[in-house]
Amino acid sequence: MTRIRRASLLIVLAHPDDEIFHGGVLAHLSERGARVTLACATDGEAGNAHPSVGPVEDLGALRVEELRLSCARLGIEAPVLLRFHDSARKERQRHDDPHALANVDMLDVEAAVRAIIADVKPHVVVTFDPHGGYYHPDHLAIGRATTAAFFSSGVLGDEAPERLFYGAMDRDVFRALAEASRGRGITDGLDPDVFGASPEMIAASFDARPYMDRKLSALAAHRSAFGVTLEMLKNPPSSAAPILRAFGPVLEREVFLLGGARGPVRTWPLPDLFDGLETAELGATPRLSASA
Repeated sequence: MTRIRRASLLIVLAHPDDEIFHGGVLAHLSERGARVTLACATDGEAGNAHPSVGPVEDLGALRVEELRLSCARLGIEAPVLLRFHDSARKERQRHDDPHALANVDMLDVEAAVRAIIADVKPHVVVTFDPHGGYYHPDHLAIGRATTAAFFSSGVLGDEAPERLFYGAMDRDVFRALAEASRGRGITDGLDPDVFGASPEMIAASFDARPYMDRKLSALAAHRSAFGVTLEMLKNPPSSAAPILRAFGPVLEREVFLLGGARGPVRTWPLPDLFDGLETAELGATPRLSASA
């Protein structure tokens, strides 16, 4: 007999502020009664604090507190912290730090994620796509380890996760972001045809426009990263307007690729991340759709 239990989703990301891009579906599923757990692999201590926050003695500690505030604003559980070191990227990458996430043995990272899976018992797992969003080494590392953990957690039997999704970006949206953020060092030099998702590959899409206020509030929680406050959202100054314009289309629609499934997927695209999962109890009408 199939045992029905509360729907559970685990999203595994690399740094504080990564959750913003998926905040709409996380908030929505939480509102529908799902347990939504965010596991963050690093404290994000390798970043540069925005000048608006002044001198920061412990950036990692500050960013973790900002992550907790972001999760509270999205209405999801407090984050689970894996405490690997932030690897940074490009010329600042910490190749000599053995505890930097990108340098840690993948099996060790996989074991850490699998332990969370065993505890949370998610029906659905979400992480980065195989290109790590924009080829960040920490995104690549945690995405790879989470994918491995999804498959190796099959030993949990009936409590093993049933679907793995990769958070991605629509190809045209990626192209527009690359143009709008040119020179910021985020997507410079990345081919949208490689790093963006073609429509045929998108397994599920979420119209996050009704959750934009919530997502922007979560973004403002990360002041050390973006220098944006709640007051600025109401009347953006010239310093904040460009970043808000660049991220607008990215935040309005959340897309997911299917990375793995334990059982049949009977519809395509899926109307909901949990669609067809008979063991997951979830309320209200889904807002997921095939197009924005």
